[in-house]
Amino acid sequence: MTKPRDWPNGAADARDRSAEEAVKVIRLLTPILERHMTQEELIRRVATSLVSVQLIARILENVGAQTKP
Repeated sequence: MTKPRDWPNGAADARDRSAEEAVKVIRLLTPILERHMTQEELIRRVATSLVSVQLIARILENVGAQTKP
């Protein structure tokens, strides 16, 4: 098997930052499915997750990912 090619510095940083944000979203949303919580806590988790997903999109766009508006 051939060795995977190294990512360019900027793309590797974008990959890592995006992955960290994705894990953050998973950690925020998983408890919503597993337990009851207040309406305020639910809204906070969903809003924070939305901000993280938007950040993921911006990070990936900065290294050339094409997105449709």
